[in-house]
Amino acid sequence: MNEFFSAGALAKKLQVSKRTIFRLVSAGRLPQPIRLSKRTVRWDWQAVQEFLSSNGNRPKRRGGANV
Repeated sequence: MNEFFSAGALAKKLQVSKRTIFRLVSAGRLPQPIRLSKRTVRWDWQAVQEFLSSNGNRPKRRGGANV
């Protein structure tokens, strides 16, 4: 059974901000969400994993010291 994540939950899972999730979708680096209602969207975790692995599009974290 597939797991579906809100933008906030997906952001935590990928260790990025909620806003970054929408930026990555706009840039084509994450799949489009599934619209459940006018104001509710969810991402299928399996589809996100497949999209990231097939495209090599891992979200990059910014900020902090370069180590």
